[in-house]
Amino acid sequence: MSSTLFWYIFKDLVRIFLLAGAALSAIMTFGGLLRPLYEHGLDVGQVGQILAYSTPAMWGYSLPIAALYATTVVYGRLGADNEIVACRAAGISHLALTMPAFVLGILTAFISLLLLCFIVPSSTLKVEKVIYSNLAKLVASQIERTHQAKFEYESRPVTVFAQAAEVLPPDPARPRDQAVRLAGPLIVTFEQSQRSRLSVPEEFFMASEATAYIRQEHEDDEVTMSADLVGGTKFPRRISAGPGAAQQNMQVSIGTTRFGPIPLPSPVRENTKFMDIFRLRSLLEHPEQSRRIRKVLREFVVRDQQQAYLRKLQQALQEPQGAVQLDSAGESYLLASNGASLEIRKDRLILTATNAATDAPRPLLTQTRGSQAGLAVSAREMRLRPIPDNQARRIDLELDMLDCVVRSPGGDQSPRANFSRPLVVAMPADIFSLTTRPATHYIAGSLSPEDQMRLRRDLIKQTNSVISEMWARVSFAVSCFILVMVGCALGMMFKSGNFLSAFAISVVPALASIALIVTGQHTCENIPWNIDPATWTNPLKFGLMLIWSGNAAVFALGVVLLARLQRQ
Repeated sequence: MSSTLFWYIFKDLVRIFLLAGAALSAIMTFGGLLRPLYEHGLDVGQVGQILAYSTPAMWGYSLPIAALYATTVVYGRLGADNEIVACRAAGISHLALTMPAFVLGILTAFISLLLLCFIVPSSTLKVEKVIYSNLAKLVASQIERTHQAKFEYESRPVTVFAQAAEVLPPDPARPRDQAVRLAGPLIVTFEQSQRSRLSVPEEFFMASEATAYIRQEHEDDEVTMSADLVGGTKFPRRISAGPGAAQQNMQVSIGTTRFGPIPLPSPVRENTKFMDIFRLRSLLEHPEQSRRIRKVLREFVVRDQQQAYLRKLQQALQEPQGAVQLDSAGESYLLASNGASLEIRKDRLILTATNAATDAPRPLLTQTRGSQAGLAVSAREMRLRPIPDNQARRIDLELDMLDCVVRSPGGDQSPRANFSRPLVVAMPADIFSLTTRPATHYIAGSLSPEDQMRLRRDLIKQTNSVISEMWARVSFAVSCFILVMVGCALGMMFKSGNFLSAFAISVVPALASIALIVTGQHTCENIPWNIDPATWTNPLKFGLMLIWSGNAAVFALGVVLLARLQRQ
């Protein structure tokens, strides 16, 4: 083929390719903007940023279809104008005529691979950060639309229901916090469950009004949420009846109290699609660096801290003096067991009086403010739950007291069915030191069989996700070249000038190839809870086969079509 003919065809291919790519990327960019615009209520500045950041990503995704369209249209026009016949009469074969398309396919595949490995992950991550830049506005918008907002804390879902929500202006006293006022809130915490998708409610917090505070130090950090409740109650899901029911039931009138703080995962998800090739390779070699694995390991650390602190309190209360001092925000509390039975149930320490009589010795909480005496509360049962806050190096204590007598500093006594007192104490050094445990401490096997399976599942899912993403990007780039050759062959075969029909036909294998790439990725990441080697096989190999099967089928189709043209 002469250089004149080559550049004549190649220039047409490039021109149509750029026009088709621009049109497709614009349509995909505006289409991708509709969902966040509807769900999150973006402002004009955010919309502009999303359009700017989405364009490179949409260009990367539109390359195969744009190249396919360009080759089908250009070679279809050559066939309709009998220019293919003229070239064949001059002794130029069909394979020689495909040389411009071959070059376009190589260039498109190379550009696609560069975009997918470096540009697309960065731009899509920036889009995600723009969407979640104002968390308070997102929460308020979600509550206004659906009257609920769902979060996840240590695999324990937390759902906030409210009649209405309003974003409050920044508070100079809390510059790092975003505040949302909730009207008629109901906060529901759920029991921890790794093996079941069914969420079982554990506790309910109801109030007439609440102010939720959301704090995020950096864009990729975890979010900390707390709420100040005004005029409400707290009660468990399980309401028992019969003998001993009073020991299980609890409904606490809280007046004004605080929910949390609880750490929440960053709304900017850790997604392999947001990672460049260097980050993917790093995660493949060191999966413990993944945010998903670090989150699981952090849950194990927090749980170990809770159990270690509860055992520390239990041991102190079992000493002959049977008391422990808790210093909280300028106040001092002395917790005395007075011979009560001590039991650790999950993440709580339960102090229960051995004698239910009112005048019998009971657990006692005594408050001191400086040198002045404060409240004194004796209860038949006390429930103490620690919530470690490693960033602030403190422990938030939830202390609930049932069937109690509250004595004021003046000596007045008032019986209460329940009484609640939130405390904030400094985290002991030995408890904080647990955060320095290396990941290998848990990965090596210092866990229960269920936790070991959970960690192993997350490690397999993380590894499969990285490997499938890397191969999917390569497969997507290779599909650009294969689809170009298929479009070239179909364009030359449709000599009637109806090359749009050829394009419509060629889009079918193109979409099938892309669909198989996505299906293969989901197959690799579909890891069940039960990964017993005796009954389960890693789906990685099958998923990779699906990722490449579409390209293999389209490649076979292209070879058949070009061979048929060559025989003519």
